[in-house]
Amino acid sequence: MRKTKAVSKPGNRAEKEILDRLSAGLSEEELQRVLAGALSTLGSKGLGSLAARLGPDTGAALCRALQSYPGNASPNPGPAKVVQEWNRAWEDWDKVISEACDEEGDYVIREHHWEQPYFDPLSVTGALEPIAARMAALLPRVFEEGLDTDFSFAEAVAESVDEIASSLPEWISPFDNEDFCLGPKATGCLLEWELRSCRREDRSLFQLIDKLRALEESNCGLALDGKTLAAFVRGLGKDGKRDILDGIRAHQDEERWKKVLNSAHSDWFLVYKDLCRSQDRAGYLETCRSRISQDWSLAIPVIKELTRRKANEELCRVCAEAAASFLRLGDGKNWDPRETLIASRGGGPAGEKPDERFIFLLTAWNQAAAALGRKDTAEAIRLQSDLLADWRNWDKALAAFGRVPAPDLDAMRDKLFGQWRSLVTERSAARFDFDRDQAGPWEKPRADRSWVRALASAAWEGGAGAAGFQESIRLRLKELETDRNSLRRGLNELARLSLDVESGDWLKTFSPALARILGYGWATDKVLLASRRKWLSGLGAAALVPELQAFWKRNIPGFVPDPASNAGPDYERCVDWLLALRELDPDAANRLLGEWATVHWRRRSLWRMVRGKGLPVPDLHRRRI
Repeated sequence: MRKTKAVSKPGNRAEKEILDRLSAGLSEEELQRVLAGALSTLGSKGLGSLAARLGPDTGAALCRALQSYPGNASPNPGPAKVVQEWNRAWEDWDKVISEACDEEGDYVIREHHWEQPYFDPLSVTGALEPIAARMAALLPRVFEEGLDTDFSFAEAVAESVDEIASSLPEWISPFDNEDFCLGPKATGCLLEWELRSCRREDRSLFQLIDKLRALEESNCGLALDGKTLAAFVRGLGKDGKRDILDGIRAHQDEERWKKVLNSAHSDWFLVYKDLCRSQDRAGYLETCRSRISQDWSLAIPVIKELTRRKANEELCRVCAEAAASFLRLGDGKNWDPRETLIASRGGGPAGEKPDERFIFLLTAWNQAAAALGRKDTAEAIRLQSDLLADWRNWDKALAAFGRVPAPDLDAMRDKLFGQWRSLVTERSAARFDFDRDQAGPWEKPRADRSWVRALASAAWEGGAGAAGFQESIRLRLKELETDRNSLRRGLNELARLSLDVESGDWLKTFSPALARILGYGWATDKVLLASRRKWLSGLGAAALVPELQAFWKRNIPGFVPDPASNAGPDYERCVDWLLALRELDPDAANRLLGEWATVHWRRRSLWRMVRGKGLPVPDLHRRRI
């Protein structure tokens, strides 16, 4: 732990004896009143004598404090007060580090008693932030007035990291999963102290930066706050930036710099990239170009430059490399926009809105391909760009497919249309609460037979596809009725159809219990949902309602789970399905209740659930005989 400087003590034995007697006889509040009363009666002559007796530092601080009275200005603290607050801050810092060194402390987390505990460095650095904020206010005075000689902020940080690493047991591995990343305030204090030391010792700014990089390298798990570091470098003058850039380039082959500069996502690479951008435009573009495989967005400034130069061939290559990086295809793999729909790739955008930078990339690629006379590639990229933004909206997606020139590019369009159709089919079946009793993970429903696929095909055909679509639904319902396993595998598909036809209004009237079961756990995609329902309505799906009602009445007994298959004592799912069966076929529900009473009469949790749902409970005692 860091050893702090002592605050100045009373100067002689007489003063100490007075203080001891006052402390023994008066409370702290009374002592404060005595002090204020004594000072208020001294007058200017007495105050001058007292200040002279106290010495230059304390006397000057006392005079400044009293001169600000009774105004609102806060007195400028004297050196002893600054040292006292500086020491208190470091004492609080040491308390946090001491707690972090305790394997039973607040920063070693155990989620469950049977799990191995782990160290939480983020909480430690978070607890140090308010302490660092107090230090930041004191730091200029402490440094410039030499109030803590021989102190180094870098050494204090290194000692803290070493203390944690050496105190916790090896099996906890404190920095294996997450770095000890200093927060913005603590990183700012480190930078401020080392910058002042650098100027006092007449060292170059690169030597400062190199010292910080060496600090991280020599303390496993330590990392500085990247944003604070980048802001610090950006705030330096032109000469300082040039010194740092030249220094990094001169040492870029050394291991500690090579490791971070080769990673496009390291904070030090971002600092280096920013320095290149402001100091060396050609070097900046070359740096971005060489890291596109790691971070596709580095292609954007390169694309802008190639567009300005009309270097279309190179522009196409850069865009292709960036697209492969965007999709995380791996080294040596390319993305052909004529073959694979980008909207369906797992590495694509996670949200509903695509990244505007990637749309810019596709637009530049489209223009370059068109300028080179590569019509099929240009049209494929335009289609990909449209679908990336609007694949959920069926009207816009179909319009985009319709803009592809025919018949020259029919094959390319049809291939991508098939992938889009599979995408909307799969996403339409996305349900958070997939009922494992209805279909195991190895029994996924076949997307090539889904009604959503048929709906997408009919939508592409327009109004002419209505009759064929309705007939395909009827055939699909018959196919699902062939056996119990088919029914279970098709539950999500049936649920989605029942909920989408007439927006599920018919289902709520037909069987409220069934509507609740089928409506639970779906992923919400409002645009995709609205598109399906719009096309269902336009293709006359309302005519299928009587057939859906008849289907559920015939087949709902096959969906009621057997209580024997339940993994635990919660039988709510079984009873909910039984409620739906009772709404559609009361006689069948009563027969099933009787069977349960005979076979499952020992399952008390089941019968509590049956009673709680308002269903009649058979005489279980008679069933035992």
